[in-house]
Amino acid sequence: MRHFRWSEENEVFLAQIDREHRELFRIADALQQAVARKAAAVVNQDLHALMSHADEHFSHEEWLMQSVKYSAYGWHMQQHNTARRRLKLFAPLVESGESEAAELLLDFLEGWLRDHISLTDRMMAAYVRNYERANSTSALERWGTPLPAENGPLPRFVRFCEACDDYTSHEIRPGGSVCLTCVGNSVSADLNRD
Repeated sequence: MRHFRWSEENEVFLAQIDREHRELFRIADALQQAVARKAAAVVNQDLHALMSHADEHFSHEEWLMQSVKYSAYGWHMQQHNTARRRLKLFAPLVESGESEAAELLLDFLEGWLRDHISLTDRMMAAYVRNYERANSTSALERWGTPLPAENGPLPRFVRFCEACDDYTSHEIRPGGSVCLTCVGNSVSADLNRD
């Protein structure tokens, strides 16, 4: 039987991407269960949820790769397009009640998710993390404050965080103030989305 259970082995270490992947696994598992129960209405509902979430997730990853000028963008996008085409090919067959089409789609999806996340998405995520490391300057340089004496306290500011909509400690980022918690939760929190 196919396995659509999220585990730590699927982590790519970008918080938002990992959340989106967990949701893909959850929807794929729900679809598999609906197919096994032969619940046609639920199968169609889960199929549309899967297609919608996959498209949003792929678009988000593609935006992220473009924003960091990811050199393997074309290769990565080609894999997304393969999944998009396969979903579009099988959707009408699954919707018409062809159980073999649903089984073939689930087989494809299980292998594709495993391979894509474990290699392609991990490569992209590592690139994004390294991009941020290379392109962020020291908080002390941005503050214009001289380095503190060894073992001295670091300067600390309380400002309004645009990401979590609260007052907290911040590093000043080029696109605005983003708190340390938000930066920790999402490597891409400070990337300019425009």
